[in-house]
Amino acid sequence: MLREFGAPQRVEEVRLRRPGPGEALVRVTAAGVCHSDVGQADGEWDFPLPAVLGHEGAGVVEEAGPDVAVEPGTRVLLNSAPGCGRCRHCLGGRPILCQDSLAAMGDGRLTTGSSPISQNGEAISAYSLLACFSNHTVVAERSLIELPEDVPDEVGALVGCAVLTGVGAAIASIEVPAGSRGAVVGAGGVGVNAIQGARARGATGVLAIDVSEERLQWAQRFGATELLDARDEDRLAALRNAAPREGFDWTIVTVGDTAAMTLGIELLRPGGTAAIVGLAPQGRPVPVDMLDLVTYERRVVGSAYGTLSPTLLVPRILELYRAGALKLDELVADRFALGDINLAFETARAARGLRSILHFDA
Repeated sequence: MLREFGAPQRVEEVRLRRPGPGEALVRVTAAGVCHSDVGQADGEWDFPLPAVLGHEGAGVVEEAGPDVAVEPGTRVLLNSAPGCGRCRHCLGGRPILCQDSLAAMGDGRLTTGSSPISQNGEAISAYSLLACFSNHTVVAERSLIELPEDVPDEVGALVGCAVLTGVGAAIASIEVPAGSRGAVVGAGGVGVNAIQGARARGATGVLAIDVSEERLQWAQRFGATELLDARDEDRLAALRNAAPREGFDWTIVTVGDTAAMTLGIELLRPGGTAAIVGLAPQGRPVPVDMLDLVTYERRVVGSAYGTLSPTLLVPRILELYRAGALKLDELVADRFALGDINLAFETARAARGLRSILHFDA
């Protein structure tokens, strides 16, 4: 339970209502600690408190509500972009843009109704339509994607956000061209998956940029062909100066630092495209030289949750995983019990490893 931004979370007993029409009760088995959870806990964006965080999870369906097709006992990964299924965005395969879904997310409820969580009669917000930092959660049926038996729970949880977001940025948001050369700014859990996605698309060169030597080494293991410490101002200046003639075909910025976003744009060649994945703190502007942007016809696109519908993108990701084109088991750095959630968050804030996983008692 998060009761105050910037304060530690506490494990508390809550009431979880039974699933209603279009909903299911899921026993959570694994949940990843994403930087979006960390940023939300630190108050970088508005959200109604108290709340249960967690949006990167996997588990087993224990009860299905009325008119729900998913059978109890089905292994699933959780999807933060269920959409309404009716609007132009959902029908076009882009449920992440569904305004009804985004409104529910901002209110701390489900697309199918109120938040399922309460305590002593007080409503508790469900973060990102999932609230999976809990032994059990109730979610919309559209938030469930069946998890094949050959995919571990940990991998399924991470596919639900870090993998989907990073790989999707490279294969759906900007469709990295084969033979191209690009840069990924930020080599954490999302960044290394952007690198993997770009390489799977046929990119011949990927520069990884980060301040962490450990994460740069991880980036190399996940397919980066060049590494750059983001504090190396001389080399960054040289890349900026060379950009009009020898810049990158594309960049993907996976961190919420505004200077990193500016850098991702400045490193592009004329006609290049920057995909911005990282979430800057609410209300913080990003400085962009509009003269260069217009003159060089650089493109800047937002990339949210892999762009495509997760029901379409997840099977493609799992095919690449099975074929050995994506390293997903290697993403897990640390495992924590739910009671150690604050330690898991401190690990994420310190940028140690790639992803921490919470495990839950059966």
